[in-house]
Amino acid sequence: MSSEGLVTPFLGALQACVSVLLTMGYGFAARRLHLLQETTINDMLGLGMKLLLPALLIVNLGEQLHLQTAMNYIPVIILYTSASISLGHLSSYLLGLPQWVTPACSFNNTTSLPLLLLHSLGSVGILKLILRHGETTSSAISRAQSYFLVCGVISKTIAYVVGPRMLQDRGDGLSSSEERHHILAQDEQLTEETSLLPQRAQQARTSAGNLIRRSTHWLGSLFPHRVKQELLAPFEYPLADVAIICMIVGTVLGLVPALHRAFFNDEDDGGIFTAWLTASVSNIGGLFTTLQIFMVGCRLGVTFERTVAEGNSARIPIKAITTIFVVRLVIWPALSISLIYGLAKRTRLLGDDPMLWFSMMLMPAGPPALVISGLVELAQASEMEKMVIAKTLTIMYALSPFICFSITGALKASEAVLKEKR
Repeated sequence: MSSEGLVTPFLGALQACVSVLLTMGYGFAARRLHLLQETTINDMLGLGMKLLLPALLIVNLGEQLHLQTAMNYIPVIILYTSASISLGHLSSYLLGLPQWVTPACSFNNTTSLPLLLLHSLGSVGILKLILRHGETTSSAISRAQSYFLVCGVISKTIAYVVGPRMLQDRGDGLSSSEERHHILAQDEQLTEETSLLPQRAQQARTSAGNLIRRSTHWLGSLFPHRVKQELLAPFEYPLADVAIICMIVGTVLGLVPALHRAFFNDEDDGGIFTAWLTASVSNIGGLFTTLQIFMVGCRLGVTFERTVAEGNSARIPIKAITTIFVVRLVIWPALSISLIYGLAKRTRLLGDDPMLWFSMMLMPAGPPALVISGLVELAQASEMEKMVIAKTLTIMYALSPFICFSITGALKASEAVLKEKR
């Protein structure tokens, strides 16, 4: 593939985006044809979040994550999210938009969508533009996946902590963090059903989660009450212990040389667990990306059916959709590409990995996360407003191929920095 010009990278990115949209469309069609029941969709979404994603997280972090690199890009992720929240608040205030637009502008899909996009980009060959000398596309994709996975965990944690508070000004807003997390737990039970783990595994997970919570509560007791409440908030929602445990396990496996060698090296190089244990966990984790996007399509199908059943009284919020589209697919891509390009070109803060530059340029781009619908449940929104939000999410995911412009810009910017550093 020629690296000159924009047409070829753009067409490759467009094909990858259409591929992801079609995968989502197949899920939507499967639900519309009644091939999957709503309870099955909920079970499969729960399977992805409780089993497949943790497996993917452990393997990818263990194999790819390096402490020095993590310390470089984690602050940028937090900066992205903080700036997105501010931008969402400003847009909603200036344009007189409903409160749910703020979290929709603040939190984008940072897991299933970008992970499947990476595979699609690899299949069309355009990632070759930013591969280091002698590197394979598959190894570069695995590394980029680890960046997006960490971004996803951080972003979702912040969403659960800050998101409900964005909607608290409603008439019957939640009065306490305990009530907020209680309703959130109920929402997750409704969407992900019961635990998929056997009793002993549940007990082990509960014990580990309790240990983490006791440790964090002890640490929090050293701070004033208001500070403690903010520090401990991420550890209160039901899936936090799973995400945190997986991040800890993956990080330990990656950073401890003996464990890294045992779990990720070739068998003839000391990898005694690689061929069977690591491979099996990797196989399970590999199911997450395609299955989750397919199930997102199914979930949108369920939402569409409910909207039709309630009638067409909920109008399409053109101004809100336009604002979210501009923030998530125009403003943020332009800012992030410019910021990361400048840091990668003029400093050593982001190292020499073009996949890291590319990933960070794309992290704040894309349609809103589906967790927005859960956050609106916390605000006890009316059925009319829920339908409006459902229509907004459906339209935004239909418009997701516009991210191909961001992908093209990120590819060319990363390629330019890579050429200069060679």
